[in-house]
Amino acid sequence: MKADALPITKLYDTLNKAYVIPSYQRPFAWDSDKSVELLESILDDASAGAKLTSLGTFLFCNVPYAPGQHPFGNNAPHSDAPNTVWEVVDGQQRMTVLAIIGYALKLRLITLTATGLAYSAPLEYEQFYRTSRKISGKGVPAIIRDGDHFDNGYKSDLSRLLNSFIGNTPYPPTEIGNRLTETVDAITDWVNKNLDAISFPKFSDYFLINCQYVQVEADDQDSAFSMFEPLNSTSAPLTAFEIYRSKTIRKIFPNPTFAETLKLLDYDNAVREVVTRHSNQLIFSCAQTYSGERPKINLVRLKQYLDSHVNPGFVDFLESGAKFLNSVWSKQELSDSWFDDDTKNCIRFLNASRHEAAMPVIMRYYQLNPGDVPDVVKTIVAFYALWRPAFPTNSLPEIYRGLLSSGSPDNIAYSGGVIKSVPDLKSYFRSKLEIRLGVPAIGQTYQDLWIDDSKQTFLTYESLKTICRLFIFLDIGQSIKSNLVPDDPWTVTDDIEHIYASSIQPSIQGVHKIGNLTFLPPTINRSIQNMAWDDKKEVYQLLGSTSKINPPPRKFADGRDLPISVQNYLASPQSQAMAHLNQFISEPMWGDNQIDARSKSMLKRVWAVLYKKWLN
Repeated sequence: MKADALPITKLYDTLNKAYVIPSYQRPFAWDSDKSVELLESILDDASAGAKLTSLGTFLFCNVPYAPGQHPFGNNAPHSDAPNTVWEVVDGQQRMTVLAIIGYALKLRLITLTATGLAYSAPLEYEQFYRTSRKISGKGVPAIIRDGDHFDNGYKSDLSRLLNSFIGNTPYPPTEIGNRLTETVDAITDWVNKNLDAISFPKFSDYFLINCQYVQVEADDQDSAFSMFEPLNSTSAPLTAFEIYRSKTIRKIFPNPTFAETLKLLDYDNAVREVVTRHSNQLIFSCAQTYSGERPKINLVRLKQYLDSHVNPGFVDFLESGAKFLNSVWSKQELSDSWFDDDTKNCIRFLNASRHEAAMPVIMRYYQLNPGDVPDVVKTIVAFYALWRPAFPTNSLPEIYRGLLSSGSPDNIAYSGGVIKSVPDLKSYFRSKLEIRLGVPAIGQTYQDLWIDDSKQTFLTYESLKTICRLFIFLDIGQSIKSNLVPDDPWTVTDDIEHIYASSIQPSIQGVHKIGNLTFLPPTINRSIQNMAWDDKKEVYQLLGSTSKINPPPRKFADGRDLPISVQNYLASPQSQAMAHLNQFISEPMWGDNQIDARSKSMLKRVWAVLYKKWLN
């Protein structure tokens, strides 16, 4: 790492050097007012006799390339590409404005010289926007962007603008961004209005000699980005993918489009924090599924991982991972026939539970054999839902890493691993659960160990809402959802009915236990949630009846009006009987004993589905 305070002319005192703005840098974003403010401050300092004007820090790193592999030239002896190319890690906005200032000063000097000004600038203004391999060589833009090519043509607005400054093409270029042309007009107008034959030499000398910058030349790109993160803290942070994309554009032909990755990151609509999270999530999960590696989630570490995978095969792998994250994991919008409603709701359950540790394993099966995904996600849902009420989660990541670790005998990663069949995957997770439950005593089963109160310490609605919902679905005979709730059953919060109302005083110990929970439509739930047991039981009996009463009931047995929501439900021809409520109407009272008994019976039914069917 080398840092120097230099006059601005040192940016451009080497003919055979150009700067490239990588694709991860945003387009030119300064407005014309900001550019004029820079000129005003330079003029004020020059007029006041200031010693210097600081233009801030510019951070660069060399773009290395092997002989004959110039990333921006055709490698022929007559190539127009400068031999030295520096990547602009920080400073591209100011360098663009400086190039335009150089062009405006050149035009103004030509005009003033024609009217009698005798002045020779310390540096040719053209060097702010023009470079060449030798003094007599063809001028080319001093600044380009990824995707531009010194021999085959320029695509970016910036390089086409500078190429027109040189005179290689007419000015202004066609279909160029308004922000650039507005800045050219504003700077040119300011120079023409404020710099006459007297002020021009003073301004020019001050600009070229007293305007200074701090040039930081990094030893390599990793060093540059280690420094760039704090330098760029007031701007939108970069993602490792943006840097990787820039590398692949330079090194892989034809250039990858990254269609699926760009769809996932959704730059035009997502806030930057979400873009960064999705980028990190994509690279981290792909690293695990690809080679069992777990790079740390920070810019430089993820960048280093991607630097070692600049090849078409990994680009395809990354694209497949992006499609999974976007269409399967995040939005559940994939149209493939295997992606049925049960599978979607399993994915939604894992999402709602924030159980992202399982995502790379599912991604691995999606990339190799998507037809296995329905069984895989059911297996993982069963394992997680049985584990989570009984044990802390700190051991779960290691269990998943055992499937995606280069040193594990169970490794299923793309590189160096062997994918498990679905039965073997079930056996893997089942064994992890059984080991944690311990060896059953004589006459006991794993079910007995799991149902024991000492193993259900976390299973309350306050702690595990999504798992409670799943257990209620299973208890009432649904596989993964109920027709009582919307397509995504895991984000609803107002259809869980506490049978013994949580608001009733005195409260009871088991008010949030699974045995005290059932489903009701939200409007009914809100209207009866505070009722005492006798009233609630009467409502349950009406709602659970399979016989339509005509006219529909409007009152309790003692003559009081039923809640309007209950009356409307009973009166609607489309309303279905809530048969799952019938199990409660024979209970003369409802309290801790009834809740404990129901909890045990529910857990037995849950075990019968999740362990005996989904994990076997």
